[in-house]
Amino acid sequence: MMLLLVRHGRTIANVMGALDTAFPGNPLDETGLAQAGTLPERLAAAGHLEGLSSLWVSPILRARQTIAPIEAATGITATIRSGLREVVAGDLEMNTDAGSVAVYADTTRSWMVGRTACRLPGSPEDGAQTFARFDGVVDEIAAATLESQGPGGSALLVAHGTVLRLWTALAAARAGGADPTWIAEHPMTNTAITVVEGDPEAGWRLLDWCEGAWTASPTEQPEAPEPADPTEQPA
Repeated sequence: MMLLLVRHGRTIANVMGALDTAFPGNPLDETGLAQAGTLPERLAAAGHLEGLSSLWVSPILRARQTIAPIEAATGITATIRSGLREVVAGDLEMNTDAGSVAVYADTTRSWMVGRTACRLPGSPEDGAQTFARFDGVVDEIAAATLESQGPGGSALLVAHGTVLRLWTALAAARAGGADPTWIAEHPMTNTAITVVEGDPEAGWRLLDWCEGAWTASPTEQPEAPEPADPTEQPA
């Protein structure tokens, strides 16, 4: 099956560089709403909109606002799952100072390359626990898709930048030929679409990261541009 991973649209916290991970979180700003509005057309142009069997979304407000135009275009109501929420910032919540942002970045990037035992200050989860609760929802999505559409089915989820990188780096990057370290250093931009294929039993394979920033190739990994936003913003 095919699984489409979408990061939410822009919020004021993204502009501020704030570590915004708590519920309900900031809403999309004007730019974020416009970005979300382009998703149905972009998905259709890439051949992904038609044939979607289900939509899934984090409970955080910005993610629910982002998926709303896709719900309208497909007639499918998204299933909300708390496991899709962002990496919890703990004591660093809403901080914007360079030191806090660096702690968040260094900790979560270490998770993405397999060092998952460390924990953010005041957070209830370490890297392994964060990955497990997101991966558990992916297992649920896969089971529902395989039951309704078989192995050729597809589903879409809207979640957050850091947790999407964590899951992709640990679950799908190497099988697609990508270096998890590269994924760790290249955040998804707001409303970017990433594509993976597979299933929990056979494993997942990264096909396309951030709409062409990296694409799977049997021979080599293409050169990718630097991320538009170099700060480590939860998304």
